[in-house]
Amino acid sequence: MARRPPISERREQQETLASHDPVAPVAEANDWISQWIAEWGDALARFVLSYTHDRELAQDIAQETFWRLYQWHEAHPHQTIHGGWLFTTARHLIIDAHRRRHPPRNGGEGERIESPVSAMDQQIVQRLAVQTVLDHLRPTDRECLWLFYYQSLSIAQIAQILQLSEAGVRVRLYRARKRFAQLWKEDDHAPQG
Repeated sequence: MARRPPISERREQQETLASHDPVAPVAEANDWISQWIAEWGDALARFVLSYTHDRELAQDIAQETFWRLYQWHEAHPHQTIHGGWLFTTARHLIIDAHRRRHPPRNGGEGERIESPVSAMDQQIVQRLAVQTVLDHLRPTDRECLWLFYYQSLSIAQIAQILQLSEAGVRVRLYRARKRFAQLWKEDDHAPQG
């Protein structure tokens, strides 16, 4: 097992990394961007990492996203920006990075073979749509759905974690599902057909 460096060495490493961070000079010059990085940086990095599964690529994309935020704000200083702008931009950068790594192949006689890129694009769009709807739910509903669907916990386990009765968890899940379905339909994410 590798020995963890002492705190003083870790601070020096962090300072060294910060000095090589292309966003750092921008953050020093503009207080608003440092606030955005502090507020959204971790969430954006986790979001990108969940799709790329490559820490270096995720950091590059997160930094590029904040750089584009800075450039966009400089070009449009009077327009309002919200957190969704960051995630939409990051999503586009993720798709671009994937396309660069996996260019589409062409079949014989000019026939295009379906590439995994379109499947990834659809998966990313679907995940973002789900996340958008989840973000509009109450935190308690979102937590319940997360534990049940993403963590695959049983009703009894969720009840223990949330310190509720099993009946209370069932009611909360029912209401959360109903609200999710309503929001999903309102945002027109329902499949066409």
